[in-house]
Amino acid sequence: LDWWQADRYCEQRFAQLLLEPQDSEQGSFSKLLQSHHIRGSVWLKERDSVLHKAERRRGHTVPVLVFRDKTDTKYVKVLSDFPALPAVTACAHLQWDSSTQEIATIFSYAVPAFMNEFQLRGCVDEEGFVRFALIVHGHHSPYLPVFRADGQWHHFCVTWQQENGTWAIYADGKRRASASGLCSVGPSAPQAIFGQGTFIIGQDQDSLGGTFRAKESFSGNITDLHVWQKVLSTEQIEKVRSCWVLEQDLVFGWSSNALEVESTVQAVTTQLLCPGPVEECRVWEVGSSGFSYASCLQPLPFICHYSKDAYWQLKRAQLESRHSLASCVNSLALRTVIPDSVFTTDVQDMNLSVALDVLDILATVLREGEVPVLEPSDLLAVLQLLKQVSHMEIQEGDELEMLEQLGQYYMEIAELILEEQNAGTWSSISQVIKGPMAVVELCDRMVSLLVPLLTPERTKITIQHGNIGVHRVTVKNMWFGYGSLQRGLSSSSTSAVPQDAAASDRGQK
Repeated sequence: LDWWQADRYCEQRFAQLLLEPQDSEQGSFSKLLQSHHIRGSVWLKERDSVLHKAERRRGHTVPVLVFRDKTDTKYVKVLSDFPALPAVTACAHLQWDSSTQEIATIFSYAVPAFMNEFQLRGCVDEEGFVRFALIVHGHHSPYLPVFRADGQWHHFCVTWQQENGTWAIYADGKRRASASGLCSVGPSAPQAIFGQGTFIIGQDQDSLGGTFRAKESFSGNITDLHVWQKVLSTEQIEKVRSCWVLEQDLVFGWSSNALEVESTVQAVTTQLLCPGPVEECRVWEVGSSGFSYASCLQPLPFICHYSKDAYWQLKRAQLESRHSLASCVNSLALRTVIPDSVFTTDVQDMNLSVALDVLDILATVLREGEVPVLEPSDLLAVLQLLKQVSHMEIQEGDELEMLEQLGQYYMEIAELILEEQNAGTWSSISQVIKGPMAVVELCDRMVSLLVPLLTPERTKITIQHGNIGVHRVTVKNMWFGYGSLQRGLSSSSTSAVPQDAAASDRGQK
């Protein structure tokens, strides 16, 4: 699995991803792994990092082109020889000037035979989204929404290939649109984009290298434009977004020396905080016993690690279990919601309606006291379910009423497993779960799922059940190490930036 999935897989089974082995352990470990035919890299968790290595963001000093206002004069010409392009990817960082609703040309590539040979255009719709359309050999994709016109820096990539005329538009690391058939010329196969053309940034060419019209020009800032003679994979696009330059098949790389800048276009140098994390995670090279880093997104083997005490407590809970909670819940759900073993549970990708059904049934069983005192295996199974739900991705278009109801069930279940009669059960799994604070951390994670419920009209939520509840608070000051807040603030949907100021306890504000 990739690093994130592997970390979650182990956490879901009450283990953790293998920590870097001590020097004395490395030899015996290597032998053990090789006896299982595991060679090459395996994922590791770092011992001392509060933030994963993967969350480091790179500052990156770049020349930015500033196109102020729409004019028929401002343009930038790319001084690069373009070969024929049977496949192409173009990526850049962009700040959109949302003060105009008219169509804007981000770049246009023209050849003598065809002015609109390869072009990217955009406009702002009534909902405040920037929509992009790709043009190849004069054939036009629809205008499709890619990111909000919020004045922030956004990263985009567009790809096209001659085979089937397949194209895609990515923004901020996610694929926003894709289809095939763009410029399939009649019965014959589509042609490659012609070589030796003129590439202009900021204007639509009505004649080769010229005849610009103000109303079709670009207004905003652009930097880091690169063009490749191939279709980049999603993983490669994520790297480019994180400001890594992929040299292979690069046709044009961003550089002031490779641009002819019209005199009224301002070129400024700025420090860009690259939007994507540099996703590199720790690996151990089995056999050579060296440690290094690899892209977190690639699938590699991994090992889940238990302390002996935790492992034996889990085993005991498993062997002594009567499965009374599991059978109640599974028979009501008409399927296996709680599996037989905490070691083998599959991490299902939950969606909102599945999660809502499962928590509704679980809350009902716990509320009605059909299982008066939870067994260790019951409590572990409930915690596994709560973990799974808190890792869920909320999709755009999900019903907000359902999301709020999910929050209600979550808090109710959290309260019911903390009832006093379960105190003995908690202490019997103390090596696996370090006490009820684990529930607080899970509730905390759940809070970040409830963010879509907050709107300008509804600025607070309170979900209370018995002694447990959440209410929306404004974070004025926080110290890193409080994991779920940190995750919430570093997610791409929020624009919180930690201040680089030391706090009194050597933490970071």
